[in-house]
Amino acid sequence: MIFGAKEKFSADHINLVTDHLILRPARLSDAAAWIKNREKNRGFLEPFEPQWPQDSLTKDFFKKRVERLADDIAYDRSYTFLIFEKNNLDLIGGINLNNIARGAAQHASLGYWLCHDWQGRGLMTSAARAVLGFAFFEIRLKRVNAATLPHNQKSRDLLMRLGFKEEGFAKAYIQINGVREDHVLYGLNVDEFETGYSGAA
Repeated sequence: MIFGAKEKFSADHINLVTDHLILRPARLSDAAAWIKNREKNRGFLEPFEPQWPQDSLTKDFFKKRVERLADDIAYDRSYTFLIFEKNNLDLIGGINLNNIARGAAQHASLGYWLCHDWQGRGLMTSAARAVLGFAFFEIRLKRVNAATLPHNQKSRDLLMRLGFKEEGFAKAYIQINGVREDHVLYGLNVDEFETGYSGAA
């Protein structure tokens, strides 16, 4: 297999740090915090995410997820990070580069979630900048795509702050909470990111 990254990564060796955050792939030891935070924020997150499996808040589900995502990193299919507040190491969200395409494409799709109590502090902007830096400078993607529900103004504002451009509209694009929903499409190319890049923080 030909990789676009500078090196072949493993889940144990990825650690992104900003002024206020630490981002890394999930570990089995994160199960309790993951379950607690996802359960606490379920009502807030479900309207914006694909339908949760019935066992999504169990340790067995989390274990399988950790194993699958580690395999995805090893084979350069996706890179999924948990977001921790730097001072207390509280788990506050997640962000991921999904569906990596190599060859002529060299792109991925960006996804993210943040606990309700941590909204409005600029933390997801910081986390996303770090992950985009990783995407463009470490695994050498040339483009990152994103899509959001038309009424999710917070997400749309975030993408615009990051330099994404609105590029289109897709009918019934992704299944959200059990229903295929329309999405607004965004894109960011490496040269556009480099122009405004000022470090992970």
